[in-house]
Amino acid sequence: MSDIRRPAAIEDPLNSDDDSRGDLRHGSQCHPSERYYYSTYGFTVVSHIPLPELTPIDSCDQPDIEIVAGDVDQTLSNGRQVNRWLQMGDDQCQMWIEGIANYRVESGKRIVVDRRVKEPMAAAASPADVRVYLLGSALGVLAYQRGWLPLHINAVQAPSGAVWAFTGPSGAGKSTMGAWLHTRLGWPQITDDVAVVKPEDQLPLLYAGPRKIKLWKETMEALQIGMQGAQRDLSRADKFHIPLSNTNEATILAPLQHLVILERGAEGSEPSLTEVFGDEAVVMLLDTLYRAEFGREFMAPEKIVQMCEKLAAKLHIYRFARPWGFDAMAENLAPILKKAKLS
Repeated sequence: MSDIRRPAAIEDPLNSDDDSRGDLRHGSQCHPSERYYYSTYGFTVVSHIPLPELTPIDSCDQPDIEIVAGDVDQTLSNGRQVNRWLQMGDDQCQMWIEGIANYRVESGKRIVVDRRVKEPMAAAASPADVRVYLLGSALGVLAYQRGWLPLHINAVQAPSGAVWAFTGPSGAGKSTMGAWLHTRLGWPQITDDVAVVKPEDQLPLLYAGPRKIKLWKETMEALQIGMQGAQRDLSRADKFHIPLSNTNEATILAPLQHLVILERGAEGSEPSLTEVFGDEAVVMLLDTLYRAEFGREFMAPEKIVQMCEKLAAKLHIYRFARPWGFDAMAENLAPILKKAKLS
């Protein structure tokens, strides 16, 4: 059974009410005093902003990172302009997402979120939209600043306990495959979109991100997942973020064992699962990194390659080619299901 449902409503001190969002204009940003404590991506977090997608924890004296609502200068001191929306410094990154917020990520320890709007008559973005970039790109940058590897994957746990992760280009079906295994076969959903591996761990433990999954509307309909609680993706009209029902429960922490790169097979072809080794496996792992361009700003490229070489040696990495589409999913997944029973 699916555990996807609508999360409990949470009062947002950053003006979650639609009418009050218009009051958050340039120079009028509020600074809430309440603190919220969470765990995500292997971090302990203290936040001025409620983050309902994350797993709450008890308050702690020395959290790994702090997320604050504050004012961010338009120019990053001693930084360089990478493009219209991104500035980089030695240990800082600043992202301006037009119409949403300005985010400054500092030294792998702190994120400042500035929701002031530039246009005098424009309303501030909804808190949910602000959280999309905060919990994705901003925390991904912070992981790189700490020397960790964020992976762009969907991960589930097979009945044997082995963790399987799926990756591939946009539209390859990472989330669809994970959602099918979760809803149809009951494989626990560990993470969707991004998870972190810490190179210092002896085993490649997979630290999950926010407890949600992104699915196309047609996939939701095919899996009989309702629209209740779904948040429309900012960049794609027919894709939605759906919360998982066990947001308040501790996320599964287990080593990643199998990484599957999804490829498109010819129409009518048989699905094939082929394990790869050596340089080919390392290249595929490098392609799995989440926003690798951020990683190259804070770590030497050769160091990233070395980290991926060590990680690849601990994993089974496969190419998986199958006809795309939701039809005959069980038949197309047969090679993975067979391998999962043996792992």
